[in-house]
Amino acid sequence: MTTLREDLRSTWEDQQNIHAPDRELRFKLMLDHVEQLTGGSPARVLDLACGPGSITRRVLNRFPATEVVAVDIDPLLLDLARDAYADEPRVQVMARQLAEPSWTDGLEAGFDAVLTATAMHWFPADALAGVYAGVARLLRPGGVFANADHFPIAEPVLRAAADALHAKHLEAGFRDGVEDCDGWYRRAYGVPAYEGLWDERQKVFAHWSGDLMEREGWHIDLLRRNEFERAGVVWRRGNDALMVAIRR
Repeated sequence: MTTLREDLRSTWEDQQNIHAPDRELRFKLMLDHVEQLTGGSPARVLDLACGPGSITRRVLNRFPATEVVAVDIDPLLLDLARDAYADEPRVQVMARQLAEPSWTDGLEAGFDAVLTATAMHWFPADALAGVYAGVARLLRPGGVFANADHFPIAEPVLRAAADALHAKHLEAGFRDGVEDCDGWYRRAYGVPAYEGLWDERQKVFAHWSGDLMEREGWHIDLLRRNEFERAGVVWRRGNDALMVAIRR
């Protein structure tokens, strides 16, 4: 019988796969670049803003010897991740408020890769600079930071076309009452087992702004100011892209 947490993790994947077309390809390319740029199987990976552990699961499947530290601040998503990896000795799930400069405290540096998806655009610009600086502190020299997120096309007409095409995709994907991300959150936080956690979530996300839609060049400049030697977009679908950076 499927448990509540198993159902929430499964339906999280369902709605995220609609929100992000080519999501599995994006994850594959992320791990392809990690393997290529780190010289093989990474020993240690940090899953940044891990949610219920989507990237972590794919890292474990791809690299059988890799250890993962997964961090987030959403209380429900942390519960789902901790449940998913309770019996997995290669995974440690931790609460971290990434908007605070101290978020790296207690994390041992020397990670081969830091990976994140569809999360960094929630941060105000100054807070994101702190996240990038923290990632640099935690990576070993030559380590890889891979960020799959919204990096809008610079040309305004092409950017608008990409937005329109994505809107059509979402309209088709969520037709006839198919659960979207907002609907998933409403349902999940409405479960009696998580009563009271919504107020906690509102507090920890109070300072998050969302929709930091800066172009790739802005992010590349910010990364280079924070100890990254090289950075660039290695894959794109419309305004969704995968950026990879290498620590000095």
